[in-house]
Amino acid sequence: MGTLQGWDDALLRAVNLGWASPASDAFFTFITHFSHFAVPVVFMCAGWLWKGGRKGRLLVASLVLTVAATDQLSSHVVKPLVGRTRPCRALADIRTPDGCGPADSFPSSHAANIGGAMTLVALTYPATAPLAAVVALAVGLSRVYLGVHYPTDVLGGYLLGVLCAWGAWRLKERVEAKIVPAPVFKAKDREGKKP
Repeated sequence: MGTLQGWDDALLRAVNLGWASPASDAFFTFITHFSHFAVPVVFMCAGWLWKGGRKGRLLVASLVLTVAATDQLSSHVVKPLVGRTRPCRALADIRTPDGCGPADSFPSSHAANIGGAMTLVALTYPATAPLAAVVALAVGLSRVYLGVHYPTDVLGGYLLGVLCAWGAWRLKERVEAKIVPAPVFKAKDREGKKP
């Protein structure tokens, strides 16, 4: 554990201190806040509901279920159980361009939420997978750069998000199987060709 914590500290400092600049402060502070993207997200969800057919509607329902699960599990279950102190409170030399935050550190709720959401988007629309991965990576990286999470907090958040997304995806498949009627074959198709 000591070696892992040492790697965590070193990587955190490499990003938090090594990449420090006013431009990086502004960029990572901006992308770390969901409120800056609330309007585009609402429009995307409205588009999926309106024009996306059953696939889009099930995606939006799955996103709501997944983010609710990841947010509650990370903030109210895992964090209190682990009780890890945020790096900005444990390490004196860490920069905090966006403040430190009061909660525990492991896992990152931001990483859990964005990891779960982007996993579902990529599963539903595979062509978006590269963009979804970049978005999830950028948000997770912002938490390390801003000094509020260790890299392993972000990785733990991603894992929680992916697991919750997988559960929502499986539930969606079961719902879809019940609402989509089985194909009806003609009697001659079932009987096959006569010799």
